[in-house]
Amino acid sequence: MSNDPMLEMFIFENMQLTERLEEILIEGEQQGRLNEEHINEIFRVMHTIKGSAGMMEYNKIETVGHYVEDMFFYIRENPGVNPDWKAIVDICLESGDFFKQEISKIQAGMPSDGNEAELMDKIHAYMDVLTGKTSDTAPADEDEEDEADEAEAVPETPPAGGGAQSENCFQARVFFEEGCKMENIRAYQITNSLMEYSSHIDSVPEDLLEDCSDEIIASGALFTIYSDADIAAIRSVLSETLFVKSFEVWFAGAPAPEEPEPAPAAETAKAAAPASKPKKPKAAPAAPKAEKKAEEAAPQAAAPPEEKPKAAAPQAAPAPADAAKAIPAMPPAEVKQSFISVNVEKLDKLMDLAGELVISVAMVVNNPDLEGLNLENFEKSAGLLNKNTSELQDVIMSVRMIPISSTFHKMHRLARDLSRKLNKDIEFVILGEETEVDKNIIDNLSDPLMHIIRNSMDHGLEDGDEREAAGKPRVGKIVLEARNSGSDVIITCSDDGRGLDRDKILQKAVRQGLLSKPEFEYTDKEIYNFVMLPGFSTNEVVTELSGRGVGMDVAKKNIEKIGGTVVVDSTPGQGAVNTIRIPLTLAILAGIEIRVGKNVYLVPTLNIRESFKPQPEQIVVDPDGNEMILFRGECYPIVRLHSLFSVYTDITEFADGIIMMVEDEGHMSGLFADTLIGEQQVVLKAIPQFITERIGQIRGIAGCTILGNGNISLIIDVKSLTS
Repeated sequence: MSNDPMLEMFIFENMQLTERLEEILIEGEQQGRLNEEHINEIFRVMHTIKGSAGMMEYNKIETVGHYVEDMFFYIRENPGVNPDWKAIVDICLESGDFFKQEISKIQAGMPSDGNEAELMDKIHAYMDVLTGKTSDTAPADEDEEDEADEAEAVPETPPAGGGAQSENCFQARVFFEEGCKMENIRAYQITNSLMEYSSHIDSVPEDLLEDCSDEIIASGALFTIYSDADIAAIRSVLSETLFVKSFEVWFAGAPAPEEPEPAPAAETAKAAAPASKPKKPKAAPAAPKAEKKAEEAAPQAAAPPEEKPKAAAPQAAPAPADAAKAIPAMPPAEVKQSFISVNVEKLDKLMDLAGELVISVAMVVNNPDLEGLNLENFEKSAGLLNKNTSELQDVIMSVRMIPISSTFHKMHRLARDLSRKLNKDIEFVILGEETEVDKNIIDNLSDPLMHIIRNSMDHGLEDGDEREAAGKPRVGKIVLEARNSGSDVIITCSDDGRGLDRDKILQKAVRQGLLSKPEFEYTDKEIYNFVMLPGFSTNEVVTELSGRGVGMDVAKKNIEKIGGTVVVDSTPGQGAVNTIRIPLTLAILAGIEIRVGKNVYLVPTLNIRESFKPQPEQIVVDPDGNEMILFRGECYPIVRLHSLFSVYTDITEFADGIIMMVEDEGHMSGLFADTLIGEQQVVLKAIPQFITERIGQIRGIAGCTILGNGNISLIIDVKSLTS
């Protein structure tokens, strides 16, 4: 993608707006209609998308946004109409998909060349139904009706052949939220939006396409608007513009045939003199005189008579009811903006530097040259340094944590579309959407969840007749839930469908030769998890949604790629549950260090169940010579780490070392090592590529880290040692 900051901001903001649009529409559809709040917010979203796309000259996005905005404008201004909300939601969701498709092209450096014709035909056709007029004239007619309805504040003198003399002159000063960036472009966007109501607009700064953001931040953007519209229409446009912090609108007096020349920005902020049009320059009138003229020319409906004397004096503080007629010298005091947007690549770099800092601190504090020295002051300083470094690391991690709600709401849309395609009535419930996860993990969750939900809806949930015959509600239910569990996040996707057919799955596994032990030794959970294997499907007929045995396999691999696990469980006739366990972050790993010979290995804390010195009676050797440990009444295999990694050590007898019981997905093994060292939080690093290219993936090794003494410690891959 281009590094153009304007383009990056356009993509970021509009993708957020389209996601928000989708959430509003789904929420409204669940309620059976879009309420007034929904309509106003959709109107604002469409207005912003249309304006920013027009500014960036993405005409197809602008056109679709404009006509959808017109549709909601008509609905908002005609509360007596009875829209077909289902049709409107379908049109808007399709429009949102069009926006996302075009923005994705732009992000990839491709032209925005989508075909909007079919979508526009749908919008026009529905506008015909909604208004009873031809769709080509509907937007213009709506604007005329709006102007007629809001004509209360227009002077009674009839237009003399049109032109500037039939117009009001308004002034508006706008301040934007702190940190929103590109204030000049946002001000330019306002001029585009106001052109629907105005024949001419002047601005201070005059050229908004130049870099004048600092001036706008300091003094605001001042607009002089010549318009037949009511002042309420101007306020409405400004209030619906994204990132506007505050604004003031007031009558600046009817424009004379000969316009005054523009006043300097400082004078304008101080005296509120009207800015000029580019023709027929003339000296600007004195500020008090201009204010008095503005009040005399203002219609009676714009302000109650008793408030006029207060507003006539330019220096007087305005009354609350008439505050819009005065311009403040400084923006009103408001709450400071508490959020800013940061490129995720910068956060990744910051996290890497924090990890290197942790390693550097450990190397200093644990320097071998300091062994045996009594350094009391150094120990105090080192303790404080460790504390501050740990807090810094925690803060950086928290910055990267974002709610899982955005991913969950995407699944809501998926469930809605699939329910229509499968002709199944489905209630989709989201719980725990405020749960926070690392940004990198969030990015890898969408695909696995999509496949799991598709599987639940296609395989799990019965159709309405079958559910009623089984004594269930006709509407099926899928619950997507997230919750914290220690340093992990657990996500469950459960349905109340027919459940998994244990015997059918087992028979299919036998036919495909997937069994590694006698059938009777397999637990239900082990059998259910066969559905995660590549090419495994219980559907006999391949359809658009299932039958190829790909979806759940992809879900499992993608989840494992981010250090997570997925387990399937089921109760026949009651439904199935898919449980995903993922780490909060991929950057930091908590573990227990163990020593084997001269080498140090780290075992993830989450996989450790218990460590102990084995007793001779606990060691069992089967007829094939396999060593096993008797642990809580069960026998589990023993993995000698010194043999696995070809490490020389003097400790080869079980009585001299320790056994660490580790578990993954219900499979347990005992790791034999020399001794325990202690608990440690480390920065996880991948095995260097030049090593994996030469010898491939090393069994039992998940990655590496750097210890405080500068040595490298390998991280044990428990999954490969227990499966």
